[in-house]
Amino acid sequence: MTSCWGQDAQDEGPSPQRQAFRSGTLLIIGVGIFLLVGWLFYRQTLPPTWLRDFSEAVALHASADPNPPEPEDIRQVSPPSNADSPYICAGKIINEDWDQLFAVTARQNLANHPFLSRFDWPEYPLEHYVDLLSRDERYQLLILVRGQRVVDAQLYFTFWGDIAPIAQTEGFVREDAVFTSASLNGLYIVSPAGDVPAGACK
Repeated sequence: MTSCWGQDAQDEGPSPQRQAFRSGTLLIIGVGIFLLVGWLFYRQTLPPTWLRDFSEAVALHASADPNPPEPEDIRQVSPPSNADSPYICAGKIINEDWDQLFAVTARQNLANHPFLSRFDWPEYPLEHYVDLLSRDERYQLLILVRGQRVVDAQLYFTFWGDIAPIAQTEGFVREDAVFTSASLNGLYIVSPAGDVPAGACK
């Protein structure tokens, strides 16, 4: 037989302390899920390491603009280059397993590219990148290839640098992927290096 006291205790429901504990636990779990989703989204928006390394090398090795525009604020003042060589050696900088590098601009027809259209694109189909380049003329693409397989393909925006001069149909094998960059009107221009001395990329 249940006593009146026991019946009253059952009718009271969870104590305020227990309700507060449950609310706090749910809040912590919710914040944790929010932070995890935010971190995963943030990681997806970050360029891969090899692309950041290449962009940094373009800036580091760039020759000075002969007629630089007046900076609008102190953040736009470019420090002098401390690079000991003008050469951007992609084979050393890009730490991935690749043997060819291709650059493609929005003005080129990627869908009918004589080489890239025949390669295996494992992550996204070729049509995905054709669509990306068609969206904005400022979009450019850097593509790493190993054999007949695309290792990675990443957008390279014109505000990072103009890679049109290296957008050659045949691309560059690892040994010949040596470039120079120049700062011109606030933009880095990446070009194939000419007359590279022996040992420049050792």
